[in-house]
Amino acid sequence: MVQNDNDSWSPDHTIKVLIASDIHLGHLENDDVRGEDSFIAFEEVLSLAVQYDVDLVLLGGDLFDHAKPSPSCMFKCTQIIRKYCLGDKPVNIEVLSDQFENFSRAVNYEDPNLNVSYPILSIHGNHDDPVGQDGVSSLDILSITGLVNYFGRWTDYTHVRISPVLIRKGDTNLSLYGLSHIKDQRLARLFLEKKVNMDLPEDGNDWFNVLALHQNRADRGHNNFIPENVLPTFLDLVVWGHEHDSQVFATKDIKRENGCFCVIQPGSTVVTSLAAGEALPKHCALLQLQRKEYVVTPLPLKTVRPFIFKTVVLSEENLGDEDVNEKEKVQNFLKEKVNEAITEAQSLHSGDPKQPLLPLIRLSVFFEHEGQDFNRVRFCQNFNGLVANPKDILIMKREKKVRERKERAEEEEDDVDMSAAAVEATDVEALLRAYYAAQPADRRLTVLSVRAVTDAVRDFTLKRDDDVFRRTLDAHRQHAVEQLLQSSAETPAEVDEQLRLSKAALDAADEEGLRALIAQAAAAAVAGKKAAAAKQDSIVVSSDEEQPAPTRGRGRGARGNRARRGRGPARAKPSPPPSPPPERRSTPRRSAAQKTTSWLQSLTTERATRRRRDSSDIEISDD
Repeated sequence: MVQNDNDSWSPDHTIKVLIASDIHLGHLENDDVRGEDSFIAFEEVLSLAVQYDVDLVLLGGDLFDHAKPSPSCMFKCTQIIRKYCLGDKPVNIEVLSDQFENFSRAVNYEDPNLNVSYPILSIHGNHDDPVGQDGVSSLDILSITGLVNYFGRWTDYTHVRISPVLIRKGDTNLSLYGLSHIKDQRLARLFLEKKVNMDLPEDGNDWFNVLALHQNRADRGHNNFIPENVLPTFLDLVVWGHEHDSQVFATKDIKRENGCFCVIQPGSTVVTSLAAGEALPKHCALLQLQRKEYVVTPLPLKTVRPFIFKTVVLSEENLGDEDVNEKEKVQNFLKEKVNEAITEAQSLHSGDPKQPLLPLIRLSVFFEHEGQDFNRVRFCQNFNGLVANPKDILIMKREKKVRERKERAEEEEDDVDMSAAAVEATDVEALLRAYYAAQPADRRLTVLSVRAVTDAVRDFTLKRDDDVFRRTLDAHRQHAVEQLLQSSAETPAEVDEQLRLSKAALDAADEEGLRALIAQAAAAAVAGKKAAAAKQDSIVVSSDEEQPAPTRGRGRGARGNRARRGRGPARAKPSPPPSPPPERRSTPRRSAAQKTTSWLQSLTTERATRRRRDSSDIEISDD
């Protein structure tokens, strides 16, 4: 651990920042075993802020696991922040920039109604970004209550201009830039088009420049990550959120001219996926800054649940000759591996009383043939009460398929192996894109846009937008119907061609254009439903056409009916012949409607004729 051993550093001129990211509060909160893991780790992070008496806490996004956290999750989060961050200790930093421009309100420790000892500054990530009516984020709620200072949010995605939060303590000046999560493809295009600008403070050489962002750092495909070389070189330090593998190293440096910036990747504080990167030790970081000199100290988290990840290749193991008991032999071998992992996990216990004891175990097993596969559910039941994830200890992969996937070059989309795509997919969106690309031509989507579908799945899973599928389907249906009505398509082939052109227009549109088309079509669909409902409500039945309901009592209605039957049938008043409707100019929309009406009438007549014909064939018995 790097210590600040510079005697010339004065506490009155040293800014201390505790850095953490990807807290994911509420992850698996309904799980009886793992439900409290995220809250325990967050409490340790804030306790370290108190222990090191920092000037502020900087969070790199994904404070919550869902954009709409549960009331219980919000309650626990509020409880932890109030416990550690509120108090009478004075705050020794000063915000010099326009606070309403940075936070949309005054910084919380200057609120006369609050006593804040450790201010939290946070951007949002892809899990807790604004969603729903008025685009309110969970961080907006914490901000309006004075618990968190929320910055780095953008509403104009055509051009991003970042104004820094200017912080001063003594002779040390810190300019903090916040860039909350923007979809990687969009942000990469903005960087490419030079549409991401960062305002430099006056006397820029006197400021230590830090950028906090929440994006893909690892290469996940073309324009699906942010390369470090697109970031401006005047930055001194970059706090990189979103990546869950912790890469925090002890650093002591002085910014040199034309030198590269240092990157702090805190990683997540809780295991959210049973991947190899999550098995690395979890950290937060302590940044100590005086003028242009800084020290970064990794702070290991001691309350994180132990996690062991191992890869097993059965072809490389000595399992003996193949025989009829090969499945049993493989199971016994893997049981030994799991028990070894459980023993290894015991060495990761820190002794902290709040650390969960049951470990997470994941074996990634590559097998050669079907004779080595077995019932994994029954196998995992052997470890109930011994591990925290007994249902998903194993992930089995066919070794031959994995080897072939690595060796072969890019092939046609129809030959994509979906099992391989599922293994390699980084998220649900990537998996869906691979799935639709793997479908044969006759089974691919003909109306729905793949991008729109994947975006809808993302909004449903991450943002809990329950209405997103209905809006997306209504928008596509409205768009397709409008295209058909504006065309002169009559035959099925012509209709198919118009549907293909409609989908091609959606696929060719850029992200903003696609979103605008869907929003416009969805609004038209809602307007059409309202108009149809209003028309239904406005139908009035004329009193002359109303027929009296049959009655069975002894009241006036019954006597009236009997009296009328006694006098004979009532004579109907002859009605004047209806006037012919005026001729109307034929349009494609009216022609389509007339064709639809005539088709329904012919179908109804045909079915009625068939019923009469069928009924005439019934033999009536004399009995």
